Amino acid sequence: MAYKNILFLDIDGVLNCQLFYEESRHVSTFLYGIPLYKQVKKVLRKLVKKKAISENEYYDSQICRKRISYLNNLCEETNSVVVVSSTWRMGKSIEELQSIFDYSGATFKVIDKTGYCECRVRGVEIKKWLMDNITTEVHGCNYYDFYRYAIIDDDSDMLLEQAPHFFQTDNYSGLTPNTCYRIKRFFLHKTF
Repeated sequence: MAYKNILFLDIDGVLNCQLFYEESRHVSTFLYGIPLYKQVKKVLRKLVKKKAISENEYYDSQICRKRISYLNNLCEETNSVVVVSSTWRMGKSIEELQSIFDYSGATFKVIDKTGYCECRVRGVEIKKWLMDNITTEVHGCNYYDFYRYAIIDDDSDMLLEQAPHFFQTDNYSGLTPNTCYRIKRFFLHKTF
């Protein structure tokens, strides 16, 4: 099944950010010179290992529901689906990723995750995914002519040819309504 638009999604710096941790009061306190939220993450990971909390509860504590709602609205308004390009994809199936997002309030659909490249350049991993998954039979064009995708990431390790598709967030504010607006205009082929 061909989807109208595809969003390649990073998580850290997009669906969580410095503002999220400050709003959650995780950052405002330091213990031994280390931000409290980093120590809380360690404690939560230990609780998952002890099976005191579920993995979904742990991941939910690391995802901002406000930013999930921004992404929900963007996907709904642009008929988009998600391919996870975040390091969160490591060791998780597509179903597990969908479950994490669903637990955190997502209404969008995760259709896949990018593979790994020894060079560890996210743009290369995304290009490989496009090469392997975009077909003339399904999408009506070759991968190099496919333009209905956007990349949301706070890192800038993308390829030059991906520049028009790249919407960079910053790890201070993460995904914002402004970024969603720009992506929506991009998918609607409207100039800024």
